Amino acid sequence: MALEKNSTLTSLTLYNNNIGLEGAKAFASALEKNSTLTSLNLNYNKIGPEGAKALALVLEKNSTLTSLHLYKNDIGPEGAKALALALQKNSTLTSLNLSSNEIDSEGQKIFQKAIARGVKIDF
Repeated sequence: MALEKNSTLTSLTLYNNNIGLEGAKAFASALEKNSTLTSLNLNYNKIGPEGAKALALVLEKNSTLTSLHLYKNDIGPEGAKALALALQKNSTLTSLNLSSNEIDSEGQKIFQKAIARGVKIDF
């Protein structure tokens, strides 16, 4: 993926491209190597809970991404939990959009540590 070698692109929007789980895994792999992307919008891409988990693993180590948009991706409570745990290790993400992902009030509670340190999270 070209994103792995990119040294100039800071923002990428792939709204409604139906990337699914495989696309989410590809982005996670690219983000491991990319050091310039600060904003990624993957709204409406059907990544599901497993795709969220793949992104969460890389968020634990990524130190450049500040904004991640995952609106309407069928992430659910399982994917939300993985992202919340990743945010406990990530200190650069400041904005996360998880709107319309079937995350109830119980699921939202697991993000309290991230919210307390100033991460803006939309449910």
